Amino acid sequence: MSYTLDRTTSGRMVIGAMFIIIGTLLLLQKLDLIYLEELLGIRSIWSAWPIIFVVIGLGKIVDAPTMMHIGKGIWMIFLGAWLYVSINHIYGLSFRETWPAIIIAWGVDVLWESFAKNSRMKARGIQ
Repeated sequence: MSYTLDRTTSGRMVIGAMFIIIGTLLLLQKLDLIYLEELLGIRSIWSAWPIIFVVIGLGKIVDAPTMMHIGKGIWMIFLGAWLYVSINHIYGLSFRETWPAIIIAWGVDVLWESFAKNSRMKARGIQ
């Protein structure tokens, strides 16, 4: 007996597995069995909440039926990374220095959508 997984199912499996791992780590920390702050080298586990956007973005990419959906996944990954860097002052960066990156990413997203729509129209034979 063989099973085949479509993209939606495999994407949901990735997201589900990530939540199980994150939840397990947080539970083990609350039970004082592990210390995530020391293990991950961060001040507080709560400063890592933007990683949720990265996980969602990865799920969208794995689950992506079109180029447009891949772009949305990349956008979510960028948003999570930008928030993480800005909140934790990685390399001394904060929101004050990094906000223009959102404008650049928005421009990239607009271009990505334009190319994705154009390639979809060409694939359908619409000029």
